[in-house]
Amino acid sequence: MYFCAYIYLNYLTMRIITTREIVRQTKIYFNLAETERIAVKRGKKYINMIVSDSPDKVFFDEGWINDYLSIPAEYRCNPFDISPTGDIFWADKRNVEQLNNSIAQAKAGNVKRLSREEQKTFLGL
Repeated sequence: MYFCAYIYLNYLTMRIITTREIVRQTKIYFNLAETERIAVKRGKKYINMIVSDSPDKVFFDEGWINDYLSIPAEYRCNPFDISPTGDIFWADKRNVEQLNNSIAQAKAGNVKRLSREEQKTFLGL
């Protein structure tokens, strides 16, 4: 029990390293990433190191899950069926249906070409 708690607590803490450190000691940080959370700071962004047995595994952050759950259940669908990135836009059936309808209208010729002036007016330029 104590060992499991130690691993859990160790995983909750995160080691933040620089790109220089990862270049100098790549093997060490790859090994540490199997037992600890490792983030590489690059400028103002962070790259989280995640160890997996399969390159096809998908990982989610809490924000993505919250956004997905904010979509009413009857409108949710698997965004990975449509987009390899899993963009939350594709998780809402209403967005997918609207886009499919727009594509069908365009194929049927139900479109209006805008002149340059109409484009500027439409875009508020």
